[in-house]
Amino acid sequence: MINIPEKKRTLVKQLLKELGVTIDKKAIVKSTKPHVPNALTAKTIEDARKGIGVGKPITNIKDYINSL
Repeated sequence: MINIPEKKRTLVKQLLKELGVTIDKKAIVKSTKPHVPNALTAKTIEDARKGIGVGKPITNIKDYINSL
């Protein structure tokens, strides 16, 4: 979702129209609901913020890909 400041909405709408971009009104309504993660996702986020279950930082992308 993109939050556009009220002052810039007209400008953004004009730009999108110029570019031929259309906006699905149904998608806008659905996206205005706040996203609440399920219990497992919330726990995973909380653990990651605490450093629990997080491996060492990736320092070499080739080595990381080879480890998968």
